[in-house]
Amino acid sequence: MTIPVEQLHDMLKYNPDTGEFIWRERTEDFPSPLSAIRSFNARCAGKLVYQEGHKGYRRIKLLSKRYKSHRLAWAIHHGNWPVDQIDHINGVRSDNRIDNLREASQTDNARNTRIPATNMSGVIGIRWNKIIFRWVATIGVNNVNVHLGTFKDFEEAVSVRRSAEVKYGYHPNHGKR
Repeated sequence: MTIPVEQLHDMLKYNPDTGEFIWRERTEDFPSPLSAIRSFNARCAGKLVYQEGHKGYRRIKLLSKRYKSHRLAWAIHHGNWPVDQIDHINGVRSDNRIDNLREASQTDNARNTRIPATNMSGVIGIRWNKIIFRWVATIGVNNVNVHLGTFKDFEEAVSVRRSAEVKYGYHPNHGKR
């Protein structure tokens, strides 16, 4: 169960320009014993929220449940929880500035992926086939890997791949480091 957005506003202050969260002072009507409220306020109120990392994403623990910070940022700023996924436009998972976040489907989110560390060609969707001694270009479309061609020239393979990215609506940041 997710926390109602109104309760998030009571617990956290979000700065959309920096992506940082600050603990708000808890009042006596907060669902905790008074001693716990006082202890929390003495330790945390007005201070930056410590955010643990998981695969580059920041998370915040609220009422015994962990929430991804980018989803909290979206909910606090827009007044409702995101329907689907939240995409970090610049590819930096810890950058939770509201200008860097957009609501996206899983497909749209996948079309704004950073280049994997295991990529050997330096361009996403381009690989060297050592059997035929050619560059192979592919792209994912509707959960199907589409073969774009084989090329002697690396630049030609990259050009075909980039054209396909535009044709199929990939984000301009897709495949950047």
